[in-house]
Amino acid sequence: MARLQAIGIIPARYGSTRLPGKPLALIAGQPLVWHVVERARAAKRLSRVLVATDDERILEAVRRRGGEAVLTSPDHLSGTDRVAEAARGCDADIILNVQGDEPLLEVDAIDRLVALFDDDPELPLATLRRPAEAADMGNANVVKVVCDARGRALYFSRAGIPHRRGDAAAGRWAHIGVYAYRREALFAFAALPPAPLEREEGLEQLRAIEAGWRIQVEAATGTFLGVDTPEDLERARQILERPQQAN
Repeated sequence: MARLQAIGIIPARYGSTRLPGKPLALIAGQPLVWHVVERARAAKRLSRVLVATDDERILEAVRRRGGEAVLTSPDHLSGTDRVAEAARGCDADIILNVQGDEPLLEVDAIDRLVALFDDDPELPLATLRRPAEAADMGNANVVKVVCDARGRALYFSRAGIPHRRGDAAAGRWAHIGVYAYRREALFAFAALPPAPLEREEGLEQLRAIEAGWRIQVEAATGTFLGVDTPEDLERARQILERPQQAN
């Protein structure tokens, strides 16, 4: 069976509620969004990487560095809606929504996520998880996911799920903001109205859960850091600027 063709689209919105201008925040001399572009470009399974943004400043910052970027509507309610607009002019079997705030994104995880679709023609959507740390469970900025025994998502929440009562040893997982969509599934998702649970938690993946979609969740290893707050940004700087300081 021929391998499916995949591209990565990075949604980058300027007006972040918790960290305005986040995509352009400098880390080791480069904008945050550019670190994500470079990580995604290193993936073997992505034939193309582009940034979808609502802001000319982000567009120019990416293009100045030799990247590809397109302007999209400022009215999108979620990153995937923005990705869907950008993807309509792209020819690919699989579209990855690579969140623009993951500067430590593990390249191998991207390739393994795409590979899930090679042998499963019915899979509409897949994403990533990592083991949750104790501090993650009470942090609403870290999204938690609960899966069944086959790795299919049961629910995503900002709350500390599953609640630990006694000595149970159920796995605790944090969600990583990368989604892989089969092309037709991406456009079907974007056509769905925002769902009550999505609005309640502020999590777009719950739109798919409420619609009864299967979401396969691949376990990832390595260091991941979603930059949502000034504290996250400072931690990312400490990690990514450390090699430069050592030279």
